[in-house]
Amino acid sequence: MRLKGKISWWFYGCILLIAFLLVPQLIRAVIEQEMEAMLLTLITFILIESLFISIAVHNYVEMQEHFFVIVFGFIRKKIPYDDIVSLSETNNPLSSLAASLDRIEILCKNKTWTMISVVDKELFLNEAKKRNPNIIIKRKRST
Repeated sequence: MRLKGKISWWFYGCILLIAFLLVPQLIRAVIEQEMEAMLLTLITFILIESLFISIAVHNYVEMQEHFFVIVFGFIRKKIPYDDIVSLSETNNPLSSLAASLDRIEILCKNKTWTMISVVDKELFLNEAKKRNPNIIIKRKRST
């Protein structure tokens, strides 16, 4: 079962912001025939935009029988259900495998944690609990 990763408006804003910042610099370097500046700006633009666009295109969680795989751009991470201690709803802004602040924190037995964001959070939580009934699910309190 594949669950689509959730992407917030601010993530798309970052893609646009990079373009708005670097394209004018690229145009200026071309007009002024500054080859070093043009190459540096072009390489920077391509690398940053490739990273962001790959995340927008390849952002999902593949739930398999004994584990799930997080695909986040060029990153792939496999987590066995038996290793999971708890799943917590969070808005923690720390760096993670999520392009939204509407996240699920995954705490594993070895004390490592990962955060993901999926469009159908309830389905993910329910499916993980089915595969490992010992998982503790911590929901955010509604205010």
